[in-house]
Amino acid sequence: MKCADCVRLINQVDRELSYEEGRELQDHIAGCEHCQSMLLQEVDEVDADLSKPWPIVSASDHFTEKVMGEILQVEEQQQGPMRRKKWTGSRLWQRAGLTAAILLLALTVGVVSSPTLAHYVTSIFSESFIAEMQRGGDLGFSQKVNQKVTDQGITMLVDEILVDPVKMYVSIRFFTEQNQELEASIEFENKDNRIFLSDQNGKYIGTQVQHSYGFETLYLPENIPNDLILNLKVNRVDLQDEASKEEEEKVKQTYGSWHLKVPVSLEKSKSATQTIPLKKTYTSPQGFILVADRLVLTPMESKLILSSKMNEQELARMESRVQAGVKVYNSLYRDKVTAQELWDFFGENATVMWEIVDEKGKVVMDTNGADGEFYGPIEPNKKLTYRTVYIEKAEPSDLLLTFTPADLNKQPLTFTNEGNTFVLKSFRIAPEPNPDPGTSGYVGIVKAEFTYHPDTYEYRGVDAIGLGVVKMELEDPSMEKDRPQARTITIRDFPKGRENQPVTITASQLVKRYENVDWSFDMVSPAR
Repeated sequence: MKCADCVRLINQVDRELSYEEGRELQDHIAGCEHCQSMLLQEVDEVDADLSKPWPIVSASDHFTEKVMGEILQVEEQQQGPMRRKKWTGSRLWQRAGLTAAILLLALTVGVVSSPTLAHYVTSIFSESFIAEMQRGGDLGFSQKVNQKVTDQGITMLVDEILVDPVKMYVSIRFFTEQNQELEASIEFENKDNRIFLSDQNGKYIGTQVQHSYGFETLYLPENIPNDLILNLKVNRVDLQDEASKEEEEKVKQTYGSWHLKVPVSLEKSKSATQTIPLKKTYTSPQGFILVADRLVLTPMESKLILSSKMNEQELARMESRVQAGVKVYNSLYRDKVTAQELWDFFGENATVMWEIVDEKGKVVMDTNGADGEFYGPIEPNKKLTYRTVYIEKAEPSDLLLTFTPADLNKQPLTFTNEGNTFVLKSFRIAPEPNPDPGTSGYVGIVKAEFTYHPDTYEYRGVDAIGLGVVKMELEDPSMEKDRPQARTITIRDFPKGRENQPVTITASQLVKRYENVDWSFDMVSPAR
């Protein structure tokens, strides 16, 4: 097709193109920079014309009567063959029709990065049920890629990317030689496949990668360059084999070479990102230092840059907890641990639950995590208030409950740990409803009462030494925390006869939650 033929077909907005004409037009525009430029110019002109003020008009005296008459006439004509009426309106409306007619073609030629087209084009991310994807797609921050590579009769297509300074979503799809989409997945956590970012000089940029909702999600570091290269090195594709009856054989691993380098630009999304400096510091009564550095509002989401650490007194207390945890663990298990290993596991950061409320006290967003994200839109020029709900920290536990189960039916036993009281009241053995092969087929059940210190949230990693998994279930979740709580301790794979021998229950983590945190401050959302 020649450019002249392309222009002729585009301007024929008074008729539908045939399938062959549409395909030829689509293929030509995809490979012709001149016609792509013309297309953008047309859309820009339409956008400018439609943005002008419209004259105020009023209906004539016989307007309603005339319209109703035309409606009745149309209803009568519906009984016969439908006829296409040629539009004889102004050039403006013809060009508006032109814009609507060729948007589908525009999607294939990579011109969606145009800010004008962003008003008209819908991204595949707009269809997502994830709020930040929808918003980024609706606002035109997706980048059409349409890069593909074929091997082993399978085509890998990267058709669209959604990116802002915090996060990048990548859509990767697979097709057969007959252009049928395959149900496939890529495991990027194995040696065969890699997905990573680099700058234009090939320098590696570290990111976290997560597969979610059918997209690959890359979490971007701070101060990332505007111009990036997305590197895809795929050597194994997992295809779904629906013909297989065995569940473990429904994934067919196909090996090949699907490698792409995709240019990505952050310039547009960075220009639409706003930052509210906060620079607020607070020390809680428990010795946690919280620093609210800034609030970052990107096109897709908003992120509070908040960090936490322990002061010297809390660090000293934590060190003593680590030493006690090492002593208990190493006295019970053959695999020894060091204090440094425990310290590395628990770390110095706390989890902070916070919320932001508007002038009426309504919570407009909240999160949990030392580096939290939220996805609600923020109205401009509004007074907002940050407030901390609680601080939560896990630390090593030195819980040690040693008892003979059968003796509990004669006399309850009481234990204390970190201000918490455990009363073990009775014991029985019961058949397990769905026992695993090779197990005893029974569970040991301890009825107990717990009274937790106000700062204790829960114990985690509960274990019965040499026996099965342990669960500690609260029987009535509605009971107040400062009252004794009825609990059921279930020990799986508990053999008959074992009830007359000592049993030791431990917990690897003690989680404390501090709710008496009084830290709040006001801020104003930026103007758009």
